[in-house]
Amino acid sequence: MNILNAYVGSKETLMLEKNGRFYTFVDKQEAPRSSLEAIMNWDKISNLDIAEAKRPSQYSLPIRSEKAFLPAVNFRSHSTETSMPSLKEPYFFCKFPHAYLPHKGNVVYPRGVERLDYEGEMGIIIGKKGKYINEKDAENLIFGYTIVDDISLRDYQNAGQAPYGKDWVLGKNADTALPIGPWITPKEEFSGFPTTIETKVNGEVVQHGTTDDMIFSIPKLISRLSTVITLSPGDLITTGTPSGVAEYTTKKYLKPGDEVEISIAGIGTLKHGIVEDPAGTGS
Repeated sequence: MNILNAYVGSKETLMLEKNGRFYTFVDKQEAPRSSLEAIMNWDKISNLDIAEAKRPSQYSLPIRSEKAFLPAVNFRSHSTETSMPSLKEPYFFCKFPHAYLPHKGNVVYPRGVERLDYEGEMGIIIGKKGKYINEKDAENLIFGYTIVDDISLRDYQNAGQAPYGKDWVLGKNADTALPIGPWITPKEEFSGFPTTIETKVNGEVVQHGTTDDMIFSIPKLISRLSTVITLSPGDLITTGTPSGVAEYTTKKYLKPGDEVEISIAGIGTLKHGIVEDPAGTGS
C-alpha cells in the first residue's frame, strides 16, 4: 500500500493506494491523523481495516518534510555531461518547504528566468530518528520512497560569484521548485534496486537512467548527513538525477504550458505543469 494525502470532495484525507485503487481507514478514531504519524506507527497502522474510496479529486503533499537534502552531481552520466570533477564525498544542498509542490500541481515560472530546468529524482523518506549512522545500518532508517523533480533555475544557479561558487539558494529554491509525489511507497512494498528513473516533457523522453549509475549509494548519503545532522522521521533525501537535463543537452528549457512526468519503476509517476506567475510578482 502507498501512502498519500488527497482531497475526496472538499476534505483533505490520508489515503492508501494499491494497483490504481484508493482506500481510507474505517475506524476514524484509530486512524493516523497525518502521513508522518502513519510512518512512525506503520507496523500497527498497516493492520487497520480499510475501505475502498473514490479516486482523489486533488492531491496534497504526501509528506511535509521538515528537512529536504539533495546531493549535487550524484549520477556518473550527469557528472559526465556537466564536466564536473568527481566528488570524494556527497555534496548536498537543501530545499525549503515553500518549494514543495504536490502531484498534478503547477510550478510557477519566475519572472525574468530563461533557463528553468527539470531533474527527475528518487526521494528517500526517513522513518526513524538517527545520528552517526554507519552505512551498514542506514537501511534501518528508511521508511520508503517517493518521486521528486529538482526544478532548477540555471540563470541563478550557474551564474555564481567568484570565489564563492554556484548560487544554490536562489538557483534551487524558487517557489514550487520541488514537486513531490504522488505518494510514499513503503520499502517493504518497493520492488527493489536497481530501478529506472525516466523524465518526459510533453510526452518526449528527456531522461532515462538507473540507480546503478549513482556515485554515492543511498546508505552512503544517509550516513554522510548523519555525521553532523540528526535525521528525523519524515525527512527527505534524494538520489540526484541521471543525465539528460536541458542545461547540458538540448537547451530545451521548461516554459509555461509544459507538462512534466517523472516515472520510477516500483513507485509510480509524478506529474506537474508549468504556469506563468498569476500575480506576476511571485507573491
